[in-house]
Amino acid sequence: MTDPRAGEAAFVETPDASELVRCEAAWRDLAARAAEPNVFAESAFVIPALTRLAPGDRVQTLLAWSDAARQTLIGVAALELPRLPLGLARVWRSEQAGLAAIALDRDAVGPALSAILAWLARERRGVSGLLLPSLETNGPIARTLEAFAARESLRLEIINRRRRAALAAGPTARFEASLDKKRRKEWARQRRRLQERGRVEATAADDAGGIEAFLALEQRGWKGARGTALGADAVRAAFTREMLGRFAARGQLGVHSLTLDGEPIAIGLVLRSGERAFYWKTAYDERFAEYSPGLQLTLDLSRALERQPGLALIDSCAISDYPMIDRLWRARLDLADFVLALRAGPARAFALGVAAVDVRQRLRELAKSAVYPLLGRKRS
Repeated sequence: MTDPRAGEAAFVETPDASELVRCEAAWRDLAARAAEPNVFAESAFVIPALTRLAPGDRVQTLLAWSDAARQTLIGVAALELPRLPLGLARVWRSEQAGLAAIALDRDAVGPALSAILAWLARERRGVSGLLLPSLETNGPIARTLEAFAARESLRLEIINRRRRAALAAGPTARFEASLDKKRRKEWARQRRRLQERGRVEATAADDAGGIEAFLALEQRGWKGARGTALGADAVRAAFTREMLGRFAARGQLGVHSLTLDGEPIAIGLVLRSGERAFYWKTAYDERFAEYSPGLQLTLDLSRALERQPGLALIDSCAISDYPMIDRLWRARLDLADFVLALRAGPARAFALGVAAVDVRQRLRELAKSAVYPLLGRKRS
């Protein structure tokens, strides 16, 4: 469905999920111009996620075009609409995504965002506000949102502030020098002990060949025991194969492996979007837990990514205070959830929605922080 409005500089199209493929070329061009690189807002991720993981028919993808002739795609946002008539809409963040599904043209952040908000206010009159989760607090989307709220006298709440580990890359990056000397010595000792078991190698590939090895390795670990491994669920496994295959075909997938006598004992999957990479998943063989294979893999991966041409930052995609990655990666991403009211004036429904989001997110983060150490993830 198209929704052009006379006098508007941009208009919004709301195609069905099955129709999104025809827009992929324009979508890829947008990803290359994105104000904030976000692999989880690219078509290679969003289309399989919508097909396999979206909650029923409540996620609507909005395409914001520069004009009615669809000359340039300037924005994409997948919106999850509330179950009840009143409530908050949210930019959808899939259960497998590190960020929410929104991408805006760096040269048209304001027009794209305004068009998306105007569509939501006009077409979903019962919705009181829009939640944009996990925005970088000092990024161009957040700054534009703050300016829009001030200009239109709309209430804007910023909640659940948190920090996420990241790795700086590029000519001036100094990963090795940033490591704690005492811990570096211990990790080197673990590496030597592992090498006593056989030939240890770090490898990297950019094709789809390592996908099945990753799924099998994850299935054998603690996630497999709990039934939460990607391969343990047919739908998630299908999503993973399709999504990673799409990124591999585009040259945006990195499969980093630590092998012992040719057999993988740890695998990390890295997705790339523009000058940013995302450490999406990692799995390790728990039979070698005393050598911290996941950590050893991340050390090798970090040294490789730090030198990769065109990269500026690697997002860990981890929760705040995640024990292993926080010890290794010293850069931080400042994130928060932004909630914008769609209309001026007092709104009880908006206030209740904001409070519910705040509580739900805090409980989720507390649960993850409590469970991960109990599962032994500090060791790898």
